[in-house]
Amino acid sequence: MKFAAALLLAAALPASAAQRTVKLSTPDGCALEAFYLAPSSGSLTFINVHGLGSGKYEWAAFQKELKAAGLGYLSLDLRGHGESRSCGGKKTAYMYFSGAEWNKASLDVETAAAWLKERGIAPARQVFCGASIGANLVMKAAAEGAYKPAAVIMLSPGLEYAGVKSAPYFAARRAFPVLTAASPEDGYAWFSAVKLNEAGRAAGLNSSLLAGKGGHGVNMFTPEFIHALLYWTSSLK
Repeated sequence: MKFAAALLLAAALPASAAQRTVKLSTPDGCALEAFYLAPSSGSLTFINVHGLGSGKYEWAAFQKELKAAGLGYLSLDLRGHGESRSCGGKKTAYMYFSGAEWNKASLDVETAAAWLKERGIAPARQVFCGASIGANLVMKAAAEGAYKPAAVIMLSPGLEYAGVKSAPYFAARRAFPVLTAASPEDGYAWFSAVKLNEAGRAAGLNSSLLAGKGGHGVNMFTPEFIHALLYWTSSLK
């Protein structure tokens, strides 16, 4: 009897959230793969976009903390990276991208936002978070795309990476706040982050700057740094 009661109790308990691998398709025919974890009720979901030559696995430490905080995530393999190696039915690789092709990668972010919306997570509950060239791409997607997020986080942005500029999108009229983060030791990224924030504030936009303690992009991640990022987003809940 006790064993049967235990089984009934276990069946009544909600299953713990588990990450799963999902497939997405962009409007221009690129097949993408991503890691997805659903958020707790009412919580934010992060769209995480990696740097050049990397992939969705680089977000592991961040994903662990997001899950612990009850937040969701959709961590992409950008087109030409990881398991996202097909566009228009043909093999593709980032090493051969032109500047124009890199700029099209902002569609990957917009596709992720649309995918979440279809599953009941409105753009107003999404945070676009990118590292290195991913930072430029999330800002571009948020500024010119149809899906306006709750916020944008740019880790080690550049005024330009591989032909993808950030300043025109950063200073464009917007309602969502943007947090830029870079290490002062990471010369170009820090210079870019400072310049972007100066331009944003001059335009009266909600722009914040966070200094990391060494490293580029996700290499800035320490427990303290991640805590600072999540503290900044806590006001969005």
